Amino acid sequence: ARPRQCLLPMKALKFVIVPTLAIFSLWNLSKIPAYFEFHPMNNVTYDAAKCQNPDLDRYLGVHQQFNQSSQFRPFGCTGMQNQWNLYVMFGIKSPFKLFSDVDNFLIPHCAMGVVLEVLLILALVQGSRGLYDRSKLFLPLAAVFAIHILPVAKGAPDSMAGGAPINEVLVAVILVLCLVGAKGMREDFNNNGQTQPHRKHAGATLITAWVVIGILINIAPFGEWVLMIQNWGYDPPRTEDHPHPESGRDFYAGLKCPWIGKIACMFLLLSVFMYGFEIYAHGRGESWRSPFSRKGPAIWQIFQEPAPGTDRWLFLRPETYLEATGECFVMCMAVSWVITAMFNPGIFQDNILRSIVGYNNLCVGFDSPPARYVAMPMLVLQAVLATRYSYLDTIRLRGTREQLTFGQFWFAYYANWIFALHMMCFPMLLVITADFMSWETTLIHLLLFMFTLFIMWLMIAGNVYEAPELELDTKIWFGFFTAHTFLLPVVGVINVLGFGADVPADQIHLLRYEKPHPPVPWYITAYLDYGWFLLLLLTVLFLPEAPPVKTQFHCSYRDSCDLDDSSADYSQVSTPTNSSIHSASSFDSDVIGKKVDSDAERGAL
Repeated sequence: ARPRQCLLPMKALKFVIVPTLAIFSLWNLSKIPAYFEFHPMNNVTYDAAKCQNPDLDRYLGVHQQFNQSSQFRPFGCTGMQNQWNLYVMFGIKSPFKLFSDVDNFLIPHCAMGVVLEVLLILALVQGSRGLYDRSKLFLPLAAVFAIHILPVAKGAPDSMAGGAPINEVLVAVILVLCLVGAKGMREDFNNNGQTQPHRKHAGATLITAWVVIGILINIAPFGEWVLMIQNWGYDPPRTEDHPHPESGRDFYAGLKCPWIGKIACMFLLLSVFMYGFEIYAHGRGESWRSPFSRKGPAIWQIFQEPAPGTDRWLFLRPETYLEATGECFVMCMAVSWVITAMFNPGIFQDNILRSIVGYNNLCVGFDSPPARYVAMPMLVLQAVLATRYSYLDTIRLRGTREQLTFGQFWFAYYANWIFALHMMCFPMLLVITADFMSWETTLIHLLLFMFTLFIMWLMIAGNVYEAPELELDTKIWFGFFTAHTFLLPVVGVINVLGFGADVPADQIHLLRYEKPHPPVPWYITAYLDYGWFLLLLLTVLFLPEAPPVKTQFHCSYRDSCDLDDSSADYSQVSTPTNSSIHSASSFDSDVIGKKVDSDAERGAL
């Protein structure tokens, strides 16, 4: 019997377990925005005089963090608690207080939990084939997840069980299981002979390690839901509703580097997102669409040979430059947020975009110095890559003109031109910035961003419209992308019009320290905003199949050339040394609909 027969009992429960894990994953994911945006008091910052004042309103929901003269209790008097996401959104309280640091423990720990849940779901859906490869990420991350608990192990559930070392035992068991899993990987590697381990079903040892680790890491969310149900409607006197006595004094709070946990969280979530990207691309048999293809990320492929060799045919995929454009933007965001978190962290709590929409969007990371100085050249590089994509896609468009209708050709043609021109203007976002002291530049900044949404949609719509046929997954993705593209500006305009509606433009800065209270709830706008960017990152994965451009460069020495000869099938550019460079770009009808993925066909990019 094959080892995968060990999973037969799990297969019977798969349709129950997978949705449960998905719910737990979304539950933990929903906590992260609340942890990022809304910090409660801890026992060090707790103000008993204001929090226990009977003359102040009992409202305990999200309120302004700056104006202490409010008629409401200051935000966060309750301290950090279980189900923090529900408290932030609906004011639902819990009797179970947490003392661990928000930035360096709760945020990255939730992110690791989400990633582990996603990997477990993939294992259940795809079976034990490929478990070897996923173990390279799952087992080390499970070990880090366990070790990360140790400095705050005396918290729940230890504190709820009279100090019994429950967390310590769980950590030890998970670490042992990680070693058992590593042993299973070694066994699979040795037993598979010449066949790569990822092409075989995993052995019983590795499967057992995954199953038991999966059970252990899901004890916490299951227990949290049980406690939440048992204590629904909890409403204590304000004298008893205060932070945990040990909060603000744990190991992670003492690090004094809140940006570490936030950056780790963003890295983990982006990694699992791109990992799913990789699995899906390989499942479609189009590994070139993946940033983890054997040639590396698209931008790396281009930089390896920015000037292709002469006298050989190359198959240039315009999508390679489009993918590189996206990779450049992701790098710009990552570097900018790290720099801002290290050198200007106050901007995350004090910026006009947060006051308008109620949360920090991606622009906040590069809108202020010193991150702005690093982001500018990266956005210029992004513009170069985007215009190169438009150029190559227009060549391909001309090559397939006979197969396109009049409307398909000209729609895609002008979409490419508009996309290229807009991307050259996109770095102006860092010149015309959003600021409390200038409402006019803030409006221009927001309008430029909203205009970007439609330009990106126009470029993608051109590719979709000219495709002879669309796969179902492309239709679903484009439908979601279209909905996000048109809904986000609507809620954005509503929030902008509702911000300081009764305040003159030259006095907008007076709203700087007031509570963000956008007309549209912040979590709805945040979903549309971040969802749009995530869908945009999937563009290369879901774009309709299209053939590459067949291109050749070669040099020749001639005494003269006629640049006005429109009948020539290549261009000639004279140089001062009487040499000329000939470039022939054509569309090869023999590769229409063909998936080009070999080294020879893809050329030297």
